[in-house]
Amino acid sequence: MLSRKITDGTEFVVFDMEWNQALPGKEYEFEVSDLTGEIIEVGAVKYVYDNGHLLRKATFSEDIKPVMYRKLHYHVKKVTHKTNKDLAKGRPFADVYKEFRKFTGEDAILVGWGNSDPAMLKMNLRFFGLDPVLGLDFLDLQPIFSLFSGQSGKQKSVESAVDFYNIPKNDIFHSATADAHYTGVIFEEIFSHNKPSEVISAISSSSVNPDIKSEFGFVGRDCDDAQTALAETESFVSKCPVCGRSLDERIAPFRIRKSRYALYFCEEHGEMFSRTRLKKRKDNKIYATSVLRFATQNDYYLVASKKEEYDKFGEKGAPQEVKETEDPQNDS
Repeated sequence: MLSRKITDGTEFVVFDMEWNQALPGKEYEFEVSDLTGEIIEVGAVKYVYDNGHLLRKATFSEDIKPVMYRKLHYHVKKVTHKTNKDLAKGRPFADVYKEFRKFTGEDAILVGWGNSDPAMLKMNLRFFGLDPVLGLDFLDLQPIFSLFSGQSGKQKSVESAVDFYNIPKNDIFHSATADAHYTGVIFEEIFSHNKPSEVISAISSSSVNPDIKSEFGFVGRDCDDAQTALAETESFVSKCPVCGRSLDERIAPFRIRKSRYALYFCEEHGEMFSRTRLKKRKDNKIYATSVLRFATQNDYYLVASKKEEYDKFGEKGAPQEVKETEDPQNDS
């Protein structure tokens, strides 16, 4: 996506949700795939950016009474420490969401750990007949933390980030309210330990619109050789899947072993990461699968590290023994 401008007064709403799941073996009067999780708690902390700092402005915490998955799944019960009696005390989802949107306002950037919460929220909105359009940009803080902690390409939990910054553990994890608090403090620490301009740059380039599909796939036809299979994907990766404009190359396509990487740019929708993989069927026919998505910090790191490997070792890539030492996140 095109960079989101961060200025003094920009608001961030760090949020987290917990949801219940269908019980194994139980039959429901609706398609479970339409509601893979029913939200039971929302926690959030609002910040305002001011001259290189995040200032905490307000907090939000609400329990939701489920109407579809009224009995706690054993895994959810174990992780959240909630009880079925706790669920009964919650408020209706529509009422809580209405209050949450008053809390977020119309121009804040939503911030979460991982990218599952916006998708789950939109699923619940659709299922219960509410407008699923969020109308707010979203930032996944996990890769931002990985970048500034020197662990790019590695996925870390909220608790590991809390430990990294020696943040006091005064609340249990896997409560939406507690996890929103911890994520917010991690966000503060990222600003405190790094140049604000560099953090803002990473945030700006990683904020996405959750209302727009962010990843697109293509599967080519069966071919006799790798080059023909790769050629099958050219028309897919050369145009923006949203607007159809021709994409400009930021990092030209290059191949390492069975994968080809590139970074493109759309004038309207920003930078896009591309990865194409060669695969072989049992009859030795070869086909290629391509992914094209709005680039995030993880994608920037991946394509940069692969380009460095390509420049050093060529199409064959790093020898395996070197690979294991220098790049434990093998994405070939």
